[in-house]
Amino acid sequence: MMVVPSTRETQYHVCSADGIRAEFGVCRGEPIRQFQDLVLGDIYLAKPDATWTEAGAQDDNLSGFTIDLAANLPLRGLTNLAHLVFMTTTGRRADAYAAVCDGHLYFVCEHPFQHATEYVLIDINARSDGFVPAVVPTPARQADAPAPRPQVVETLRKIG
Repeated sequence: MMVVPSTRETQYHVCSADGIRAEFGVCRGEPIRQFQDLVLGDIYLAKPDATWTEAGAQDDNLSGFTIDLAANLPLRGLTNLAHLVFMTTTGRRADAYAAVCDGHLYFVCEHPFQHATEYVLIDINARSDGFVPAVVPTPARQADAPAPRPQVVETLRKIG
């Protein structure tokens, strides 16, 4: 009997951190913009308009992921910051990765977060290799010259 290896790779799904919100907990109502905004014990909920796109793993160690933002652009690389462990209120475990690309935080997981399902963050396993995200400068922009201020002279009178 011949065993045929599977050619299907594990497919991942990516969502911008803007698509997830803290529903209850320390950061309730705060936008998730940085990795430090994730707090153990907080309850997260996918926004109704959250967009999940497909992604692939860069290597077997899951140190990064690749996403296709547009047909005319090359694949973009997401750098994995940490492995996040969520638990739904029904007791189902949901693993995700916090990844960054061009200063934006993303959630990467095998199965997208379900709409109207609460996810409690129960563990954060940060990368142990001391990864520090690089600061990517924005293109330089010529500063606008300030407009000349009009000369206004008022005469003051002392009364009384």
